[in-house]
Amino acid sequence: MATTTVTTSEDRTPATFTLNKAYPKTVPAILKVVQAICSLIAYLCAACAPWWTYRSISGYRFFEWVCQWHMWSVIILYLLVLLNVHHRLRCIDWSLTEFIHYVFASIFFFIGSIIAAAFSTNGALTAAAIFGFICLFLYAAGAYLAFKSWRSNPQSEPAAVNA
Repeated sequence: MATTTVTTSEDRTPATFTLNKAYPKTVPAILKVVQAICSLIAYLCAACAPWWTYRSISGYRFFEWVCQWHMWSVIILYLLVLLNVHHRLRCIDWSLTEFIHYVFASIFFFIGSIIAAAFSTNGALTAAAIFGFICLFLYAAGAYLAFKSWRSNPQSEPAAVNA
């Protein structure tokens, strides 16, 4: 007579989308909020500039696109972790995804900020370039944290479940 043993593993995935109450207090979450705010300020400085030269209009459109795209994408990443959606999509390595996002954001903010600084003709455009460089450093810090998280625990989530 053969005996069969059944082992079960505990599934720590929340059954529904729950609020991760511990996440807003973590460093990556606070960094995402600051990134979104600085991206919005950089965009508003460029968008509210009183005049642009004909030569600089395409450069500032690129800068505005960089600010808006990365502001919305970091807000979406924040909400995915806050609502524990990242646990439902196990096929994605979220730390690696965030790292790749932050690397591209840093590169685009570097290019966009250089363009903004080169064509700045008034205070609003200069402020846009300054906030663009601030965003560059914030997104580079996010890349560093995501890389550290990815290398320390492959296939990990950005934050622990607190359901």
